[in-house]
Amino acid sequence: MAQTVNRATDLMSDNARRPKTNLQLPTSAKYFFTALVIGLLLLILAMGAKALRDAPPAAIQVSTQGLTAAQHQTLQQTMGQQPVSSFFTTNLQALRDIAMGLAWVDQVSVTRDWQQGIVITALPKQAVANFGTERLVDARGAVFVPVDSEELTRSQFATLQGEINQAPVIMQQMQQINDWYAPLDMRVEDIILTPRMTWLVRFDSGLRVIVDNENTAQKLLNLSQLLTNQLSTRREEMQSIDLRYKNGFTITWKVVEPKAEVSE
Repeated sequence: MAQTVNRATDLMSDNARRPKTNLQLPTSAKYFFTALVIGLLLLILAMGAKALRDAPPAAIQVSTQGLTAAQHQTLQQTMGQQPVSSFFTTNLQALRDIAMGLAWVDQVSVTRDWQQGIVITALPKQAVANFGTERLVDARGAVFVPVDSEELTRSQFATLQGEINQAPVIMQQMQQINDWYAPLDMRVEDIILTPRMTWLVRFDSGLRVIVDNENTAQKLLNLSQLLTNQLSTRREEMQSIDLRYKNGFTITWKVVEPKAEVSE
């Protein structure tokens, strides 16, 4: 038994003393295989680039969601005229910028879809008032020409007038006036900001108000309070009110036609 253990120990010692054999490739073979791998990678890249260049142009689809028929047709025609490359190489941001360039477009999303191609989803601006006679304006004061001219005939819209770059200011002023005069059941029907920064306001009740650009908000707020209290019983008799005074205002009263006498 002791001899067997000793022999096993000797064998293990012999194995431990034997030098390990390492298979080493010649340097030239290493260079060859490295060059082969690099060549294959370059070939794959070149073939991929050629495939992208030779791929047919991507199809552009405009979603109908949220658009009228006229808006969809206009956007589809505009985007269909744009040069596009393949499905993978088409510049989506460039297409989005083109769609956003249409004044009536409010938001745009451009995505890749395996089945449809390049899909463009757009939302139009929502008009809340007319701006002059040929444009509309949204709640943020953005002025735009609608696709369908019939949108300009909405009688429920108030009309804003002034310089286009002043549209946000005019819109904000109208919204503020409507808030102040809502308890009087009065809403702005027309509001004009002249080049001299004079405000002309006509309410749906027929009352017209003119005010300058000095303490405009305070004057209009004070007037709403006077019409609610001291002048409440005579509102129907007023034709116009001029607030362009530092310490007061003037009222133009409606002319009451005398009743004709009827002889029997």
